[in-house]
Formats: sequence, structure tokens, C-alpha cells
Amino acid sequence: MEIDVFGIGTNDKKTYYPDSTKFVKLQKENYVLNNVFNKIASKLSSAQFTSESGKSELLDKINNPNDSQSREEFLKEFAIFLLSSGWTAMWKRYKSFGNFKTLELINLNPDNTEVNETTLTTEIDGKSETILLTDVILFYDSVRNNKNKKGYSRITPLRTQINNIKDAQLAKGIQIENSGTTIVSPKQTAAGSNIDEGLNAPVPQLGGGLRTQKEEMEDRFSSRGLVNRIIVSSKGLDAKNLSAELNTVKFHEIVETDILAVYDAYNFPVELSPYGKNATFENKEVAEVGLIENEVSPLAENLINSLNADFEKKEPLDVDFNHLNSMSVIQERIQTTNGKTIDQYGILFDKKIITEAEYKEIMKTKKILT
Repeated sequence: MEIDVFGIGTNDKKTYYPDSTKFVKLQKENYVLNNVFNKIASKLSSAQFTSESGKSELLDKINNPNDSQSREEFLKEFAIFLLSSGWTAMWKRYKSFGNFKTLELINLNPDNTEVNETTLTTEIDGKSETILLTDVILFYDSVRNNKNKKGYSRITPLRTQINNIKDAQLAKGIQIENSGTTIVSPKQTAAGSNIDEGLNAPVPQLGGGLRTQKEEMEDRFSSRGLVNRIIVSSKGLDAKNLSAELNTVKFHEIVETDILAVYDAYNFPVELSPYGKNATFENKEVAEVGLIENEVSPLAENLINSLNADFEKKEPLDVDFNHLNSMSVIQERIQTTNGKTIDQYGILFDKKIITEAEYKEIMKTKKILT
């Protein structure tokens, strides 16, 4: 039996992860990366930045970074740039007003930025800019690439997983679009008749010439938007529903390991994802604390440490997340546990079951005493 196929079963494997990847653009187009990065970025934007006096210039810049962005927008953009590309840059742009200068902090998109020996070239609002490296702060997610002063993206080892996720997303869309569509092809029934030729039978054209029935069908499928999606059989197929077998495919489950690989790369707890649908409220609180401690807090520390080092003459910044509900709940539980621990060991000490030295050592181990 001869089967002609276009779009399905070809060797032309489309990749959504080209060698010259623009990682910021890639995360916008991949729903898993986009979801993970935006949740981390949202938590960073909730950070509480402080300084000893409460009136430092750096604190003011974090809260009012530039004329175009709010504090939250600036911090979210910083997080997404750094998480996507493994590095990012921040421009310390000074604007003059007569004898006065004001400082703006501007995130530079790594997709549009090249680092040179002494300068950096980038694009801001469609305009090309060349900036001295002394006017820029470079941030790295993990390690720096000494060849080009850029960093290494955690997305890089996930190339296969990203392509699988995108393929499954497209396949699911095709499944929905093709639901209820049926293709009919004639079977061989009588020797010597045109029907024996299947869809290779000639069809006269209005302008002259002949085409096969198969070619006519392909043109009609293309005009319906079905190009590269339909198997066209020249002979031997009965009516075939295009979605009958696809309906049994659960694309979300097929790419589960690929999605979990992305979560693992960015310390994203499964309890905060659709795969954590059975997680209790308490599980999600603990998971959120884990995300803050393992991913968000280091991101915030990276930001303030670099700012403090670059503006060493300014009053330094500090950051914490204890004001967030999930963190306060955990702190409350720790305090409650410590209170019970003190009471329990206090009873043992009172009854002389343990010595004073042992009691103090236990309190130090539990970090209740210093």
C-alpha cells in the first residue's frame, strides 16, 4: 500500500531552540519557563529593602529606579533577564539638570546586548546605545563566561526538554483543531476501473492538463489550513477520523518529566505547580518558603551585594522576606517549637535529669542560646 505523507513522519525536525538562542525571547514563548520565571520575579518584587537610616540614596533608587518603571516592574524585569540568560547588565545612567545630576538604574536586555573590551552595545526603545563598562553593573546567575564577559544560562542544558514541551503544546492544538475531521479514500474494488487507481486517477483541469485526485485533495486541505497536518493516502484506506487516536493521548503527562526538569533547574517546588494539585495548604506554605530561601533570596542578595559594592560610599542596602505571610507563619512555628523545647528541657533540668552545662549546650545546639 502506497501512502504519501506531508508534515507527519518527515525528517524535518523543527527546533524551537536555535543555536543563537535569545533566552529572554525564548522564555516568553515557553509557558513553563514563563510561569516559573514570573513567579520567582513576583516574589523578588515583594522583597523588603532597608538601610540603617532608612534614607539612603540606594534605597531611594530601588524604590524609584527610573522615570519609566515602578519598583515592582524594575525588579521583575531584572529577575527575568538574569534567570533567562544567566547574566544581565544594569546601566547607571546619570541625567543632568543644570548643575544637578540624577541617577537612573536601567535594566539592559541581554538578548540585545553585546559586551566589548571597554564598552557595551545595546538597544533601548529601538535606539542603539554604546555605554562604557564603568557605567554598567554586570550580574551573573552562576559563573561568568571569560570569553565574552557574559554568563551561562540554566536553560542551556534543557534544550531537548524545551523542544518536547513546545511540540506537545502544538500537537495538543492540532488535536483540538482537527476534532471531528474525517478523511475518506477509496478502496480498490474493481479491476480495470478508475477506482482501482485510487487517488491517482486523472482529473481534467479547466485550463487544460490533468492532475491526480490526490493533488486536488492536497490543495483543498491547504486552503482549509490543514497543510502539513494530514496524511493523504493514494490507495487502500477507509474513512479515518483524524482525532480518534489523538483523543487517547495525554500530552501533559507525556512531557511531565521534561517540565519537572525545568522545575528542578530553578528550584521550583512541584507543590506550587499544576502537578501539586494534591498538595495541602500547609505543603504549599512550606514550598513557598523553600522557593524564597533557595531561589528568590539568593537573587535579592546578588542584587544588593553588587549594588553595595559598586556604590561603596553610599549607605548599604539590606533585604529580607520576613514580612511575607508564608515566612511569618514558618517563623511563628519555629518560635512555638522553640518554646516547647525550652519547657521540655527545663523540666529535665529542674528534675536534675540533665546538668546545667548539658542544658545550656542543648539550647545552643537548638540555636535558642548563643
